[in-house]
Amino acid sequence: MTLVLIMLYIFDQNRLEHTVRDYEHNIAIIKSQLNAGENIMEEVNDLRENFSKNLELLDSYIISGNELMNEISGINSLAKKLKVRINNLEIDPRNTFPDIFQSILDKQEPLERQTLSFDLSGSFLDIGNFVETLETSNSPLRLQYCSIFLDSLDPKGVIAELQYAIYGK
Repeated sequence: MTLVLIMLYIFDQNRLEHTVRDYEHNIAIIKSQLNAGENIMEEVNDLRENFSKNLELLDSYIISGNELMNEISGINSLAKKLKVRINNLEIDPRNTFPDIFQSILDKQEPLERQTLSFDLSGSFLDIGNFVETLETSNSPLRLQYCSIFLDSLDPKGVIAELQYAIYGK
């Protein structure tokens, strides 16, 4: 009987030691996960700050209808000055912000992004000067897309398809 009790005690002791080791292992894993995530609030605050800065930057690009007409007039003047032709000037009034941003922005302030698209034809260098001049100016237009290909009607010319983002409320 004593021998059976001693064997039960040893068996129970081994089972308890195994259970304790399992708990210690789980605690170590949880500690490492907590240590890895201890800076998460700092990261969240940094992301929030970056988001706010980007919204402020977008606010500086906001343009009204009259200002857009003035910008288009300036684009036409710049094109004439650099001897390039503008074709197919089109303003797309649809809001092109992705849906995920739209739900975020609606809570803060209404902000929309439309596009101004046009083609330029002329020499490659003149078109490059046009794009560079417009990008370095104080224009609220932001280049969103640019594609340049050879002009089949002018052996020395190229055609550039340009698309600019317009931000408004």
